[in-house]
Amino acid sequence: MSGPDEELADIFREEANGRIDRIDAALLAVEAGSADAAVIDEIFRQAHTIKGAASLLGMDRISRIAHAVEDVLAGVRDTGEFPPALAGLLLRSSQTMRGLVNGADEPADAVLAELAATAARGRAATERSGQAAAGTGQGDPVPEQPDPVPPQRVPHTDPGGQPGPGGQPGPGPRAGTGSHRSVRVPADRLDHLLDLVGEFMQDRRHLTHALAESGEASELAGLLDPGDRLLAELRDVAVGMRTLPVSMITGPLPRAVRDLARAAGKDVEFAATGTATELDRVILESLTEPVTHLLRNAIDHGIESPGDRLAAGKPARGRIELRAAPRGGMVEVTVADDGRGVPDEAVSLVESGGSLADVLARPGFSTAEQVTDLGGRGVGLDAVRAYARSLGGGLQIRSEPGTGTAVSLLLPLALALMTVLLVEHGSAVYGVPLPAVAEVISVDRLLRITGRPAVRVRDRVLPVVDLGDLVGSPAAGYAEGGPAVVLGGGDRPLAVTCDRLLGQAEVVVKPLSRLAGGDTYLGGAILGDGRIALILDPGRLIAAYPTVRAANRVPVASAAGSDRAGATILLVEDSPAVIAMQRRMLREAGYRVVTARDGEQALEVLSRGGITAVVTDLQMPRLDGLGLTRAIRADPLRSDLPVIVATTHARAQDRQVALDAGADALLAKQTMDARTLVATIKQLTGR
Repeated sequence: MSGPDEELADIFREEANGRIDRIDAALLAVEAGSADAAVIDEIFRQAHTIKGAASLLGMDRISRIAHAVEDVLAGVRDTGEFPPALAGLLLRSSQTMRGLVNGADEPADAVLAELAATAARGRAATERSGQAAAGTGQGDPVPEQPDPVPPQRVPHTDPGGQPGPGGQPGPGPRAGTGSHRSVRVPADRLDHLLDLVGEFMQDRRHLTHALAESGEASELAGLLDPGDRLLAELRDVAVGMRTLPVSMITGPLPRAVRDLARAAGKDVEFAATGTATELDRVILESLTEPVTHLLRNAIDHGIESPGDRLAAGKPARGRIELRAAPRGGMVEVTVADDGRGVPDEAVSLVESGGSLADVLARPGFSTAEQVTDLGGRGVGLDAVRAYARSLGGGLQIRSEPGTGTAVSLLLPLALALMTVLLVEHGSAVYGVPLPAVAEVISVDRLLRITGRPAVRVRDRVLPVVDLGDLVGSPAAGYAEGGPAVVLGGGDRPLAVTCDRLLGQAEVVVKPLSRLAGGDTYLGGAILGDGRIALILDPGRLIAAYPTVRAANRVPVASAAGSDRAGATILLVEDSPAVIAMQRRMLREAGYRVVTARDGEQALEVLSRGGITAVVTDLQMPRLDGLGLTRAIRADPLRSDLPVIVATTHARAQDRQVALDAGADALLAKQTMDARTLVATIKQLTGR
């Protein structure tokens, strides 16, 4: 097709997919026990409209399937019964129609034959019912039989929803007129419009900058202000035309969840909220695949079987919810389930400075006990995180054992226009997407945590890295009193130092050609003074930090020398049995060991000096492990002393609390052995 025919086909494709979504939703309601007359009418109405439009466009197979669906539903109306197996057949029929609508060469003969056979059985049942009624009228008794499905009489309505004369189908849908009309505009024209707006904004900035340089800005400000307001309004309209509601992709999801759950032998209800939230069209078009990954993971790894749920005191039917919500210049898309949560063994793998997302998104990592058609091969979350990062977003995971898991994608609202914080490093200018900036700080005093720079921000100790180290340019070092941008928020906060802050700006982002380190950038933008700003990808900066950290780590040296025999470990623990076990592990590895029963006694030992590292329990009388760690970090003489927390509680929230207090690592006592403990000490001290 080309020209008008192609445009008509596009219109039909969009409309038909929406109508098939409504058919699927109605059929899922039937399966859930809501087979009332209104639901049947809804399916009939949508199939009738699809049939008419497909006939006009010469799409014969689609028209024939829709007509066959009507025949089957006519039998349901006549008999007042909806057999349970019928929903499955009609869902297969809608799936075949969807494939044909979207251009797939779907085989239709089998579905058509099954629909025809079902319709014939319905007509035969109607005839038998009529004959029985006639016989009863002549005095022939018909014994009453219990009906397993209460009959539902379905009134005749026309496909437009209005009854025809005498209760018969009316003449069909009628087009109405309203105050709001939609106009289809090719996507490339919208993109071009946004480009023009961006170029106009750029020219405006050049003019403003030139006037400021010449000293005439104040005289002309009154003339420029109205134009600036109009330009801002034009920008908002252009961005709004490029964004679409999340509901554009959620139509097929209830059906997908139903099919995936049945394949896994599970019972799941699905709900979507916040679907009026809008996203950039380019992002929305690519969002279906990662969301499907998350739904599949929730069904396969999260939701328990009905029997397991009942045994755990939960309803047999699980629940999965898709939520979309604006977050400033970003949009958070979350898939949450009320299943078993992430296993404790996965939580115990969370490393110092990392997150649950880091563990679960490792390539090849899987919590499945066996490989199934749905999952278990360790693919999915790593691809989802890579997708989010490629757009300048991120992945966050929250989980409670036995309660459920929520996986959130943080995505930019729009790709072409972006609000950034401009920073200067050396002679280069960089832009950091503003939603990724947790705060801006001044690095007043640097700490050294296991030989690496860190800074205390209120009650948290954050790692510090120079922007040059992350982007591969010469680093300026870590000058105290300089500015730093804190990235990552509550996931993996990281303080990135730069030379100067230039302020906030709204920029038009242009793609970059491939260059060395190009994966670090989302694109480039031309500033008002003519300079080019490289727009940083915050997710990739955070991901690059462990490599930089390993390269720049300086092992902490002790006065006793560099051999392990001279290294002294302070064990802080109130359980004699645990002290005996850990002391044996460390002595066999060649360390000297001293002990303390609580945090206060540990501070007394530390005041005498000579300690290489501290291994402390979390729960202790007088001063606990968190208080001890904070005291060590606040002491200028010992702020760089490695601290390992060993606890029976190794949940994600416990780990984060320990890391916020300044701990370098957290180990679970249940799984800790000599090799793990010694390897952790060696990594932190170099001994």
